[in-house]
Amino acid sequence: EDMDTDADDAEHEIDTANSNKEETPVSESDDNGEGDDVDEKPKPDNRVVSDLSQLRLRDGDVESMAKISGDDLIEEEQIMGINTAEAAEARARWAEIQSETHNLSRRLCEKLRLVMEPLVATKLRGDYRTGKRINMKRVIGYIASGYRKDKIWLRRTKPAKRDYRVLLAVDDSESMQKSGAGDMALAALSTLATGMSQLEIGELGVASFGEEMRLLHPFHQPFTSESGVNLVRNFTFDEKRTRTALCVESALSALESQGEHSSMQLVFMISDGRIERDSRAELRRLIREMSERNILLVMIIVEGKKGGRTKKKDSIVHMKEVTFEKGKPKVKQFIDDYPFPYYMVLDDMKTLPEVLGDALRQWFEMLAQLNSTTS
Repeated sequence: EDMDTDADDAEHEIDTANSNKEETPVSESDDNGEGDDVDEKPKPDNRVVSDLSQLRLRDGDVESMAKISGDDLIEEEQIMGINTAEAAEARARWAEIQSETHNLSRRLCEKLRLVMEPLVATKLRGDYRTGKRINMKRVIGYIASGYRKDKIWLRRTKPAKRDYRVLLAVDDSESMQKSGAGDMALAALSTLATGMSQLEIGELGVASFGEEMRLLHPFHQPFTSESGVNLVRNFTFDEKRTRTALCVESALSALESQGEHSSMQLVFMISDGRIERDSRAELRRLIREMSERNILLVMIIVEGKKGGRTKKKDSIVHMKEVTFEKGKPKVKQFIDDYPFPYYMVLDDMKTLPEVLGDALRQWFEMLAQLNSTTS
């Protein structure tokens, strides 16, 4: 009984303490100024919200936040020059171009695999006395020979990685649109870019040229489907003039700005081939300078199709021009005095992989002979 009485008393004391604690108000300074001398540190306002109604957003707040975010998105689209309808149209057009050139890209990839050989040694091979890794096939012979045949090491001397830097420059002038060569130029661009990306050639850049040259896809970024959509959106074929010499000079500057760690550099210009007469001397000088720096410049002339047909009289091969020699007019073929030593005329997209692969093989051989003779 005494133990029950003590337990009841203890429980009663605890209840009394809790009730006093809950009823005790927080001491505040009274109106008479008592307690002003007491220095109390301000307590941090750490509160836990347990009322769920305070955590809910009102409908007006949600609408205002949605309106603000929508205005910010529209403003950002205006700043970036992005239109949703234009982006959807460009994405659909690029998907159509890729579906039409898918087989061509794969064929071009296989052709280039034989022509553009690996230049960087990344694989192990050879029998050396020193190296990075042991050739386990030689270990038994090494032990059996009394440790005399000690050429059991491998080195990274087998080329297995391609280290090319390629620039694809497309003519964005009005003449491409009028002649109907714009669609074929985009198809050729898709074939080259996709095929080279599949081969992992190294660095790939894409530019447009007309009045001036613009780098649309930088070298250090991989070429993806979004890159193609961005290219289609930027090619409008509305430039009033084609300054080919300035484009070649800008291409040379763009390649030099990337450094010199690449083994070989190539420039593919996709155009209708119409160049200014006064710029031929300057073009020859620039092309000679590029050859001295081991840069291969290739002109891919695309023949436009008006109404689905290619007129022979509109082809650059049959174009004629009049020149004056000693005051007398002389008619000659436009292509006879063409300043580009390496060019190809493309009138059928289906022949692009084979024609370009064979042409590159011949051009590489010619460059190798020129480099050997000059050295």
